[in-house]
Amino acid sequence: MMMNRKTCFLNLLLGLLLIIASSCCCRDKQCLRHGYEGNGGDLFGKADLYHAVLPCASCPGIDTWVQLYKGPDGMRFRMVEKYLEEEDAVFINEGQVLQKSETIIQLQRKDGIQSYLVEDDSISLLGFTDIERDRIGTIAGYRLYKLPAFLKK
Repeated sequence: MMMNRKTCFLNLLLGLLLIIASSCCCRDKQCLRHGYEGNGGDLFGKADLYHAVLPCASCPGIDTWVQLYKGPDGMRFRMVEKYLEEEDAVFINEGQVLQKSETIIQLQRKDGIQSYLVEDDSISLLGFTDIERDRIGTIAGYRLYKLPAFLKK
């Protein structure tokens, strides 16, 4: 029980640090803290922060944060992944976001492309075969939930 509380506290602390860091790095009002004007319901009109503890084979979970924001060269993302109960297991990815359809985006990570289904309150990782066969099927348990707007300011 004590480890569970410690893990929850560390997750909350990591999340707050990410929010604080993202609010400090804003330039020209083009980041999550300030948001930006939408463009008619297009996915690129969003500036959101998503979070979940995702399944992991070698640890209790992967504490995952994804920030989508508008950069000077278009839509961008910042992803922080921390493997729980593992030392030196924090990975940060940043890169371009491509809109593949009305509801599908692709994150251009250092280690390859990840596709996500975008819904009102979450993003869900899509499997490679789902993209190839042009059907939407999410990988079970790989859904990140949007944080409320008041936490982003």
